[in-house]
Amino acid sequence: MRRLRTLTAAALLSVPLGLAVGGPFLAGGPAGRTFPFADDGPLGTDFVGRDVGQQVMLGGRSVVVVAAAATVLAYLVGVPLGLLAASTRRRWADELLMRPLDLALAVPSLLLLILLAATAPPGPLTLVGIVALIGLPEITRITRATALPLAHGPAMEAMRLYRESWWRRGPGYVGTGIRRVLLADAGVRFVGATYLVATASFLGIGVAPDAADWAVMVDRNRAGLFLQPWAVAVPAALLVCLAVGLNLATDRMLVTRTDPPPRPTPTTTAPRPRAPGALVEVRDLTVTSGDTRPVDGVSFDLPAGGILAVVGVSGSGKTTTGRALLGDVDHTGTVTLAGTPVTARTPPPPGSVGYVPQQPGAALHPVRRIGAVLDEIARHHLPGTGRSARRRAVAAALDRVSLPTDRRFLRRFPHQLSGGQQQRLVIAHALLAHAVLLIADEPTTGQDALTRTDVARELTTLARDGIAVLLLSHDLPLVRAVADQILVLHRGTAVEHGPAADVLAAPRHRRARDLLAAPPHRPPAVAGEDRPLLHVANLSAAHRDGGRRRDVLHDVTLTVPAGRCLAVVGRSGSGKTTLARCLAGLHPAHTGLVTLDGRPLAGHLDRRRPDELAAIQYVFQDARASFDPHRSVLDQTAAPARRLHDAPPEQARRTALDLLARVGLTESTVTRHPDRLSGGELHRAALARALASRPRALICDETTAGLDRLTRHGILTLLDDLRHRLRLTVVVISHDRDVVAHLADHIVVLDNGTVVDDGPAEDLLHHAQHPLTRALLHTHPADDTAPTHP
Repeated sequence: MRRLRTLTAAALLSVPLGLAVGGPFLAGGPAGRTFPFADDGPLGTDFVGRDVGQQVMLGGRSVVVVAAAATVLAYLVGVPLGLLAASTRRRWADELLMRPLDLALAVPSLLLLILLAATAPPGPLTLVGIVALIGLPEITRITRATALPLAHGPAMEAMRLYRESWWRRGPGYVGTGIRRVLLADAGVRFVGATYLVATASFLGIGVAPDAADWAVMVDRNRAGLFLQPWAVAVPAALLVCLAVGLNLATDRMLVTRTDPPPRPTPTTTAPRPRAPGALVEVRDLTVTSGDTRPVDGVSFDLPAGGILAVVGVSGSGKTTTGRALLGDVDHTGTVTLAGTPVTARTPPPPGSVGYVPQQPGAALHPVRRIGAVLDEIARHHLPGTGRSARRRAVAAALDRVSLPTDRRFLRRFPHQLSGGQQQRLVIAHALLAHAVLLIADEPTTGQDALTRTDVARELTTLARDGIAVLLLSHDLPLVRAVADQILVLHRGTAVEHGPAADVLAAPRHRRARDLLAAPPHRPPAVAGEDRPLLHVANLSAAHRDGGRRRDVLHDVTLTVPAGRCLAVVGRSGSGKTTLARCLAGLHPAHTGLVTLDGRPLAGHLDRRRPDELAAIQYVFQDARASFDPHRSVLDQTAAPARRLHDAPPEQARRTALDLLARVGLTESTVTRHPDRLSGGELHRAALARALASRPRALICDETTAGLDRLTRHGILTLLDDLRHRLRLTVVVISHDRDVVAHLADHIVVLDNGTVVDDGPAEDLLHHAQHPLTRALLHTHPADDTAPTHP
């Protein structure tokens, strides 16, 4: 199909471009004029008696050259302006750039042409400038809107933390990220430019009204369409070929190269009998990607109202298995939903399957308000209901996931929510859809203990209501609380499958025993120092909520001694991540003082010296979003050593490979782009990248969220080892009690941006007095929820 599209585009473009280049040489000398719209010559004559064939030969160069020059000029000016507006962190600069362009957009293009025709001298250069000026505001707006989330997203912030070069950040990352949108827009804009050329000719700008120009020929000869149709049909067909061919060519450039569909492979396993009443049936599911098989011969059944938990180490094929049920990947074997086959070409009916992804921010519309999206989902899945009924349905869904229902919350954008709030919002989307199957991929990643208990209760309630739940999770307390079946995957193969009680009580396979074993005991405490390394005094911070200022942190004061670990815990949205970002310099809108070894640190990241940047590094909560998707993981992990310590490229590469190996990633894995790694692998790579700058203080924002127990224990052991050898100070933002118990020497509890409790880790873990501390650190989903569904 791609080959056919390429050949079609080449054929359509070759004719008009060939005539535009070689037509004037083939047209010969000027011919005499005869009667208008006569039958003289192969194609007849035009509205002034000229030979249509000769005019077609001569008319391509002006329209192609002028339209192409105007389009290129508009992009050469509009794209840098849009990038500048998107990347600036000063609102007044953005307003200064965009408001004049908005005024230009408000003026109709025809009126603008008339105004310029009265003041500008006629000629091709004038025409190029006018057409470019008309397209400039739209191109700038499109560029700004596309670049804005990239210029201020986690990947850009990660590059700023190690002061990556402007070439890598601007053209390398943002430019590559927006090129698809610009290519798609360029084809349409070029066609629009050709018609602007024809319109301008009647106003005395550019070509003369009777010039040999395809666009002019279509417009001026339409009066004689029925007398001499070739005078209109031929130039119109050439313009259509040019437009369609150009758009096909840009579409071809936009196609992402994918692996070919896997070939069916014979299976030696005996077919499993169909389970009575099974809603989902999977038989010998195999997914091939290049030379590897992320999923190999997996089979299971899931009845309506059942909960199947798929567990395994990071990269074992859990997410790929879930995507196969969505019809997102090519596969062999059979997948059926309610008796209907599911393949990449025949996905499930819309609304029948709800999906809660691993990275919630990627599933939320970045430029639409929360309430508008929820209302659209309710309107789609509750047809015929009024606005008040939809509002009640939205409020009920938000209430079930412990999110506010007030108008102020509904008017926020997704980026104004914490990671935990984004996760719960995606769950609310699935609840509104009333699906028969819910695929929950790490639904409790980044959630506090109270919300995890709510999620466990909600999954159990959904099962009671007859919805089948496929739970892909590393959260073993959640699995124990809700699952009635467990499927253990290892390297894409099912190594154990059975009732949850049997698998949890006596796993037979060694991989299952290692995965489901009890968490290791806390290692001996690392001897720290009394000298404070990080000190925060009277820190307050705010976010902009539309035009309003919303306070997030209130007068926070804390101290972290050198070589110690501070854990910051609290409910989702309590200000934990904002506090961590203030320490790293990623959130400059704060008051108060942050000091490192007694030296004040600039509030803004760009004002810190390279040694200060290297001293405090940040591991992002959304690991996938913090990597540039167009560069290899190895290259990005080596960058901090190159940029902050002036290490030669080969030495930086060796350092990066050593760190990546220590977090369990092989060279063959990290030479790939981030989209070829699992979520757990990217979490480990993000930790290695932060360590490449040799920091004195490491801020870990949910670093182990979404990781299996074995990988999590390996990372925690690595952090302990680094603290011991390097006297590394660690600030951990976590909802995971096991992580806090393993690492923390001291705990601070935040509630609504205020410190409500703090003290030594042993005291708060076992003898907490504050009710919120007890709820956060003494609760697992299994404590309050039992699998009471059928």
